[in-house]
Amino acid sequence: MNNIKPYTYLIKFKPTGQCYYGSRIKNVKLGLTPEEDLMLKYTTSSKEINKLIKEHGIDAFEWEVRRKFETTDRAVLWEQRVLKRCKVLERQDVWLNKNIAGHIIATPEICKKISEANTGKTKTEEHKEKIRQGNIGKKKPPRTQEYRDLMSKLKSGENNPRFGAEVTKETRKKISKANKGREKTKEFKQMMSEIFKTDRNPGKNKSEETKTKLKEARAKQVMKPRSEESKAKTRAALKLYWENRKKQ
Repeated sequence: MNNIKPYTYLIKFKPTGQCYYGSRIKNVKLGLTPEEDLMLKYTTSSKEINKLIKEHGIDAFEWEVRRKFETTDRAVLWEQRVLKRCKVLERQDVWLNKNIAGHIIATPEICKKISEANTGKTKTEEHKEKIRQGNIGKKKPPRTQEYRDLMSKLKSGENNPRFGAEVTKETRKKISKANKGREKTKEFKQMMSEIFKTDRNPGKNKSEETKTKLKEARAKQVMKPRSEESKAKTRAALKLYWENRKKQ
């Protein structure tokens, strides 16, 4: 009977009781049985495990071959199934696994390394287009009011990356052009309606100080006479607006 088969295994780090579950398929090419391979020739692909072996020695571990398979695909799929079922990415106090099929946990150390590696790099137009295409059709999770209030606080005033930036006429035209023809969803309209019914409506509940400032600012304004063409455009726009409102 041929015992040279791909396998899954379980390793336990005795000082903390944390475990590592994985699969091994290359032993087949090497002509090694799981028992000849595990922790003798192969000490896992985990950097964490190999670091602990260097620091504490091989005697700090217990290990066992859990299951043998007829094909490499079955071994890999079984590993993923077990890791997902045990929720190893959510239980780092129990497990030493840092990924499932390439899904890596973004620890503070990993985030720092990624940030340092990307600092100063500019995205190419091709890269930006790939990101844009990848986000098409993706539905963002709903944001709680608590989250919205927090982000509003964090991004207000000088904390806003656009604080003090001047929006040129050219930019305003581009924004206007991009927004023309866009249909607002019923959900969006309902949301805006609810916002403007509350005290968050910027047109309501103005303080006396604010009202005074507005009056003074209006008094200083010099109103330019409007041309007949401008008046005609305004009338046409209002007429179209109310016709659309009636249809709704």
